[in-house]
Amino acid sequence: METVISVKSHASQEGAELFQSLQPDPSWAFLHLTQRETNYATHGYHRYPAKFIPQLAARLIQELSCEGEWVLDPFMGSGTALVEAKRLRRPSIGVDINPVAYWVAQAKVNAIEPERLKRAILQVLTAVPGSQPDLFGSQPQDAIEEFHERLRYWFPPQSLRALRAIHEAIEGLPADDLKVFFRCALSHCLKPLSYWHDRSVKPTRKLSRRIPDARRVFATHVKRMERGNREFWEILTANHALEVPALPSCADARTLPAEENTVSLVVTSPPYVTSYEYADLHQLSVLWFGATTDLRSFRKGFIGRSNGIESCPQPMGSPLAERIIQQLGERNPRKASECALYFAEMYQCFTEMRRVLKQGGAVAIVIGNTHISGVEIQNAQVFAEQLSGLGFALERVILREIPSKILPRTRDSKTGKFARVSEADYVAYPTEYILILRKR
Repeated sequence: METVISVKSHASQEGAELFQSLQPDPSWAFLHLTQRETNYATHGYHRYPAKFIPQLAARLIQELSCEGEWVLDPFMGSGTALVEAKRLRRPSIGVDINPVAYWVAQAKVNAIEPERLKRAILQVLTAVPGSQPDLFGSQPQDAIEEFHERLRYWFPPQSLRALRAIHEAIEGLPADDLKVFFRCALSHCLKPLSYWHDRSVKPTRKLSRRIPDARRVFATHVKRMERGNREFWEILTANHALEVPALPSCADARTLPAEENTVSLVVTSPPYVTSYEYADLHQLSVLWFGATTDLRSFRKGFIGRSNGIESCPQPMGSPLAERIIQQLGERNPRKASECALYFAEMYQCFTEMRRVLKQGGAVAIVIGNTHISGVEIQNAQVFAEQLSGLGFALERVILREIPSKILPRTRDSKTGKFARVSEADYVAYPTEYILILRKR
């Protein structure tokens, strides 16, 4: 049975006690699902940290909206909610400030006619030479000088040359939707073709790492994506949903590309205070595709960024947030400033969500709490308080067990940073909350 609470008639302290008394609802954990089931259709196109599973997004969309109503995800990540909204015949808008998220979402929401895609795959793979020693291994060092220094830092020369050949083949395709598909595939293949240490939770080089053949890695993933595309095409065809709009956008969640009172449902999993990790984890793709040449400036646009700020004059809209910041400030003033900025910017995002939502429209937010410097950062409770102050009625709170996350869940409780299992002293996000609110 669903564990649900209503806090409409309770004071703030009573509401906090109700949060604490929640028990996990097994029906929202989806423990029975296999990796194949959570990566069905286009959901397996590209690795993406901490994405919520499509079955969770689908259930929220089905329960809180009707066919034909607009769904919005202001922190769309890889586009999970948009894919599910399209499948369920709801037009959707997705926003993310991360260009990698935008590129991946573009590919995932667009089903390509299978035979047309098959011909394009043959064209691209035919144009890409195999990795022969005399072709990739013996060229002079100056053959890679054209690449950005950070690309030369991350990739061996043979990978750079092979990736360039693949990229040139992609850009020779005749249609933008095909280019988007193959760019997504190329982006996914960057890490295995680099020195990126795949067992490290941080961007770390392992120069002794054996680099596989680029064409083989790329071809294998393209074939996997081809199967996902065919499955998605067949699902959309059966649901008469091929023409349902799904509109990803690379934009700021504080300035949503939607008119006032037009959206029926906002469903999203917002970033955490440490979301600057997204910028680090996607640096290979943004460097390769030229979205930035300066990673430090690239990080600055992310909500939850770490950039050495000293104060946060913006309102947070939550007394609880202020108490958390005060407590954190006694232990770690720099982290307190970052957390204050995070809550202030999330408050701006919620204000913008209210603008685009219809009267009576729903907001479903999937968020967990975490720790920084030994202080519990109660994201869910703060968000509930912020949204209530903006005129939303909190209808339900569901506690959900998290069976897995793409990012490691082990953390150091003093710093709040991801850590190796051997160095961690607690598990982050073993549960998360689903907040469901209505615009009054």
